[in-house]
Amino acid sequence: MSSQIHKSIFDRMPNAAMVLDLGLNYIDANEAYCKAVQRTREQLIGNNIFDVFPDTPERVATVRAVFERTLAGEMTLLEAQPYKMELPDGTIEQRLWQIAQFPIYCDEGHVQFMVQRAEDVTERERLRGERDLVTAELNHRVRNTLAVVQSVAEQTGLVSDDIESFLKSFNGRLAAMSRNFAALTDAHWGGLDFETIIRTELEPYAGPAVDRVSFDGPQLTLNVRGSKFTSMLVHEFVTNASKYGFLTDPNGRLDLRWWVEDGNLQAEWFESGLKNVKAPEKTGFGFQLFDLVGNIKITPTFEPDGLKLRLSVPVTQSVESGELEIVEA
Repeated sequence: MSSQIHKSIFDRMPNAAMVLDLGLNYIDANEAYCKAVQRTREQLIGNNIFDVFPDTPERVATVRAVFERTLAGEMTLLEAQPYKMELPDGTIEQRLWQIAQFPIYCDEGHVQFMVQRAEDVTERERLRGERDLVTAELNHRVRNTLAVVQSVAEQTGLVSDDIESFLKSFNGRLAAMSRNFAALTDAHWGGLDFETIIRTELEPYAGPAVDRVSFDGPQLTLNVRGSKFTSMLVHEFVTNASKYGFLTDPNGRLDLRWWVEDGNLQAEWFESGLKNVKAPEKTGFGFQLFDLVGNIKITPTFEPDGLKLRLSVPVTQSVESGELEIVEA
C-alpha cells in the first residue's frame, strides 16, 4: 500500500489523530484533529505541542511523563482529560478528551514517532455524571423509604390487636405509599399538589360518596417529603372515615379547607352528618404520625354529629421551585 493511500486513510479517520516526533513536535495531524483543536495543519506542524497548547507546569509535567513512557515503547492512555480550547471567537471552552498514545518504530527497531488518537468524551462524561447523581439520589430515597416502612410496621404493630388486623392495616399503608410513589414518579419527583394528594387517597374509598366531599383552598405544591407525609396522613383519615366516619353513613359528608397563614400550612378536615360520634379510647396510628414529624400540631374536636381535625404545620417556600417545605423540629 503506497504512502499516499496511508496518508489518505489517516486524514479521513473519524477520530482525531496526530503524530509527534521524539522532541514532541507535530509531524502530522488529520482533519478531525485540526477541527477538534481549532487549529490548521500549518499552525501545528513543526511546533512543540506544549508551545501550541500551554498549560500549568504541573499538568505539563504529568502529560510529558506519559508521552515519555510512550516514546520509551509503552502504549499509554489518559482518561477524560480536561482541555481548554480557544474558539475562533476568542471564547474558552473546556472539553474532556480520552487520549491514547502508541509508539511507532523505525526499520532499525527504535521508536521514531508517537501517534495519539483522541476522542471527545465530554458528552459521555456529562451523562455519566448525571447517571451517578441519579443513582446516588435513588439510593438515598430507597434507604429513606425503607426506614419509613420499618417505622410504619413498628407503629402499626403497637396499635394492632392481632396479626390479622396488623396485616390489613399495614398492607393498606403500603398501598398508600405505593400510590404516592407512583404520583411522585409521574411528577418527575418535583412535588405534588395538595388537593391532588387528598383526592388520590379518597378515590379508592369514596367512590360514589365523592359528591359528598367539598374542597376549598388555594393551589399549593408540597415538596417530596411533605407529599409523602400528607399522603400517609390522609390515608389514615380516610381509613378511619371508612370505619367510623362519613363514609359509613349516607348522610355523612366531608368538608376540607386549607390555607397558608403566618408561615404555617393550616388545614381543616370536617366530617358531619353522623350519629353518636365518640372520642377514641386510644391513640391511633394517624395521630402517631405527628410524633414522627414533630412540628405538626393537630387539634381534634369530637361532636355528637361529626368530627373536626385542625392541622397546623410550619412551612417555608422554596425560591427556586415554589414548593412548600415542612419545617422540621
